[in-house]
Amino acid sequence: MRSVSQTAQTRFEKVKLEQALSGTSAIALSWHGVLFDRHRREIHAAIRSTFAHWGVDLLEAELITSRGPTGRAQIARLLSTARIAERFRSVHHHWATETEIELMKRDLEPRLLAAAEAARTPNADACDAIRRLHARGIRTAVIACIPRRLIQPQLDALAAAGVPLDAVVTADEACDPAPAPWGIFEVVRQLGLTDASTLALIDDCPDGATAARNAGARSIGLQSEGAAPLVADATIRELSEVASGENGSKA
Repeated sequence: MRSVSQTAQTRFEKVKLEQALSGTSAIALSWHGVLFDRHRREIHAAIRSTFAHWGVDLLEAELITSRGPTGRAQIARLLSTARIAERFRSVHHHWATETEIELMKRDLEPRLLAAAEAARTPNADACDAIRRLHARGIRTAVIACIPRRLIQPQLDALAAAGVPLDAVVTADEACDPAPAPWGIFEVVRQLGLTDASTLALIDDCPDGATAARNAGARSIGLQSEGAAPLVADATIRELSEVASGENGSKA
């Protein structure tokens, strides 16, 4: 049985979600971890392979802690971790340089493309949520932090699935990934919204919540296994919580 404190916490989270969604006319989802590759297992495998190529082992906890926009941004975040930085220095006899980070990014790119092929099927719960939101008149979008060429297998699968998205934004359209707000600004532009105040972003990492705050949008954290609690306007564990129709989003 659920304890009184657990029941109260659940009610509190539901109220926060209702408040975060009150008056929303559009909802954007993060690409990695939400629409594709739940828990980012394929992305983690790709990054781990690149670091192994450079003689640096990565722990799963470090990959989870550094979760956020992938590619060069995640490489830099990982190399800012004391243990990983020290390991790189012990192997290469100096701290990682900008040139080496760029080389690591180039090494990672084909691995990211392979990860997109391995996780090419969009998450069923995300597709269901998008369809249900669409049926209620809520406009939907997705934001990817890397170029289209590195997620093409997933883009093809998404098109084949017939998911009714109103906007797809990638690094080709937004100059910097989260926590920069440019991806959200581009969604606002493509959807023709006056501003981001009626848009909610669902993401599984802290940078997403920061990007939403920077853009003036609402943030909804999708809590995933093993990750620290997300700080956002509201948190959920299942996308069905947003798509249920029991919140204050506009119909």
